[in-house]
Amino acid sequence: MTGPHFLLLLLGGLWLQPARAGSHTCHFSRSSLSGPLPGVPQFSSVGYVDGVPFFSYTSESHMAEPRAPWIERITMEDIHYWDTCTNVNQGAEQVHRDDVRNAMGQSNHTEGVHVYQVMFGCELWDNGSIGGFRQDTFDGHDFISFEKDRLVFTAAMDGARITQDLWNSDRSICLYWKEYLEGRCIEYLKKYLKLGEERLQTVAPETMVTRRKNGDRTFLTGYAYGFYPREIEVKWVRNGVEIPWESRDILPHPDGTYQVRTTVEVQEGDDENMYRYEVYHSSLPETVTVMYDPPTTDSSSSQSSA
Repeated sequence: MTGPHFLLLLLGGLWLQPARAGSHTCHFSRSSLSGPLPGVPQFSSVGYVDGVPFFSYTSESHMAEPRAPWIERITMEDIHYWDTCTNVNQGAEQVHRDDVRNAMGQSNHTEGVHVYQVMFGCELWDNGSIGGFRQDTFDGHDFISFEKDRLVFTAAMDGARITQDLWNSDRSICLYWKEYLEGRCIEYLKKYLKLGEERLQTVAPETMVTRRKNGDRTFLTGYAYGFYPREIEVKWVRNGVEIPWESRDILPHPDGTYQVRTTVEVQEGDDENMYRYEVYHSSLPETVTVMYDPPTTDSSSSQSSA
């Protein structure tokens, strides 16, 4: 499996799950290739807190390295942290090298470059409840997943049934993942949140709606910007009914915050006041509603609202 789709699979942050409103997450994404591919490490591992990378490891560097300034402070609490992190990922590199070969054999693939990816992590809600998961894929398709409450691995394709039976036959594997997701992962997530308290605190979005004309067509674009964490709920509503939008892009800012842009077309004959842009973020006590406000001068084309 090669080509543009394959590269997007590797570089696109597959399954990345930012924290939902009212929660924080610690996730890890590992990718292992069955063979060399120019410009792409044969193994890579990235850790995320609330969707923001804080460490990375590759088969080229052979070292776990910080990706966020705040994580470097962890050595004040654990001077062996980076050595341990490096050792863990060196071991994972060997394990997942076997995983991709096993998946190829079970799926009857003998040629080409294939990718095995693992995403796992935990979630901590504001009310103290926790969650956790592990999901493996092969060439971008669900392969096998772990159900921690049932203590079982479940195959998502016929080629994964051998792996499913093998892992389920050793109860220690299931117990390890349950204890890790509910214990050590949560413990470190709390530690990371404390270390990155200033950086990881929630920041409320600023909001704005602009209008543009394209011939006889009118478009409204809603913006929410300068917010953190990344997860946000935005939608356009027409007369109380949610409507589809033309585009929705979440982009990072250099300061670590995010912005989202959502565009809809005004239906012929509609008054623009019928359209409302609704924004909800974990930093907000309630949903913010924004409408287009025509400029008061010819030099302005939009009006901010919060």
